[in-house]
Amino acid sequence: MLLPVTEKRPRYITIGAHYRCNADCRFCLGGDYPDFTLRCYREFFEKELLPVMRDAEHVGFCGYGEVLLMPGITGFLDYINTESLSGTVKVFTTNGYPLDSEIRERLVGGRYSIIISLHASNSKLHEMLTGRKMYEQIINNIETLAGLKKKRESSLHINLAFLLTTLNIGDLPDFVELSARLGADRVTCSYLTVFSRNQLPMSCFFHQDETLRSMEKAAKAAERSGLELILPPRFGNKEDEPRICRDPWEFFYVEVQRSVLPCCYAGDHIGYLGESSFEEIWNSPGYIRLRKGLLSGDPYRWCSHCMNYRSSNVNDIRSHITFRHGVREELLEYMESAGYDNIKNEFKP
Repeated sequence: MLLPVTEKRPRYITIGAHYRCNADCRFCLGGDYPDFTLRCYREFFEKELLPVMRDAEHVGFCGYGEVLLMPGITGFLDYINTESLSGTVKVFTTNGYPLDSEIRERLVGGRYSIIISLHASNSKLHEMLTGRKMYEQIINNIETLAGLKKKRESSLHINLAFLLTTLNIGDLPDFVELSARLGADRVTCSYLTVFSRNQLPMSCFFHQDETLRSMEKAAKAAERSGLELILPPRFGNKEDEPRICRDPWEFFYVEVQRSVLPCCYAGDHIGYLGESSFEEIWNSPGYIRLRKGLLSGDPYRWCSHCMNYRSSNVNDIRSHITFRHGVREELLEYMESAGYDNIKNEFKP
């Protein structure tokens, strides 16, 4: 039974393990973030979260940039797999370029899941999206990793990510077919979250018919190949029944800056680890308010336009715009002044 105050610890913990990136993706949020390091992990995250992380099913190292390019990454992978988090599945996000032989060996030899942000089935499109000529190397890395996984009968889970934009939506069916050939376990798709004015034309919200056709073709391709395909809610969805998003009960996200967010979309921090303990944050007034709102059908402002709360929110542009304060208001005000339909700023102080 879900209650506003919970004694259960989260099943999923993500550390915003930021590290400088080797790509220049057109849809990236960007920003200047402190680098994640093994020292940072041992001196802060283990001190504040180790028992909680060991109780979790998955611990993700999924920040901005490319954490697998971190100096000493192989030693870090060895440490978390054999000492720190030996009984937990460790999840890493990557663009696939750093997956060299040493990293591949550690991934197939431990308890890991890898999310590879690929977004394209051909080199030309991939270069246009990422600003780099890395595609052939990445494909070779993925194919080699999948082959090694099969040979070793490893539990490694390989998930290829596809961010749905107007630039690549027509490529989705081919991407699904490629992913099956490469030996991936899953393809996960999500809509672009718009963080700036120049990203607005990339939102599939403005090309809904093409998006629906491509999704349908991709679903059929996945069914033919037996590949698991995760798609977001489809445009035209009439499902208005609110859902109780389980993130406030099951998910905990803390950045290397020590700020805590209740989900990947939240517009505000809900606490600062180190200033407060995990237990103090987990059942803080902010978390209790979030949980009460979802249980009562009166959701907090972060949730009311989120697709995870109501699938039909996909039909509202506000679900495709970042929830970050300041940025969200500016974007919605710009869209209203520029003549976009049915736009209003729903946030109030």
